[in-house]
Parts: sequence; structure tokens; C-alpha cells
Amino acid sequence: MRRGEDEGLRLLALERLGPLSTPLAREALENGVTEVEPDVLAWTGTMGMVRGHLVVLWLEPDLHARVSEAPFAVDALTAAVASAVAKVSGNALAELKILARAMLPARSTPYRGRV
Repeated sequence: MRRGEDEGLRLLALERLGPLSTPLAREALENGVTEVEPDVLAWTGTMGMVRGHLVVLWLEPDLHARVSEAPFAVDALTAAVASAVAKVSGNALAELKILARAMLPARSTPYRGRV
């Protein structure tokens, strides 16, 4: 895995979530941004070396609040992301962090910002 935003991982996790999962977890993956910090842990398993990766799911503040208050959604997201990471042999999810991203201020343009 490479460091930084990973759209492919997000889409794979969304696929792994399945059609019958909680709508809140689906909403989080559909609207969130995933970033990967690769190789935060490593250990030897029965099949050889395993590399553990930290995944951060960035959500808008209101969606983050709803997900944080719903343990079933956090569990579903963790399972989906873990399954997506483990699709490549020798990789595992070390941790999933679900964080709120700050709202970015609107850019000022000559027309709207009256610059």
C-alpha cells in the first residue's frame, strides 16, 4: 500500500460492505475520504510476514457525529475496511480511525468575493 489518499481502497471497502449493511456505514464510505499510513505494524504470521496499515476515514462533521454515536456502523466500517486491506496477501488493518475533517472556507474569487 502507498501512503496518502486511496480511492481504490474506499471503493473496495464499499463493495465489501455489501448491499444489506447498515445505511449509515454505506453513507460514510460513499461520502468519506480514506487515507492510508502504510506499515505501522509488522509481525510474522503462519503464512509469513504481515504488514499492518493505519486507515483514516475522513468524514464531514455532522456525518462523523452520527457515525460516532452508532457502534454498529463503526463495526461495519471496520469489518469492510479490514476485508478490503486484506484482499492483498500479507496485508492487514492495524487500525481504523474515523475522524471529522474541518470545513474548508470557501475560496474567494473576483466575482463572488468582490476582490
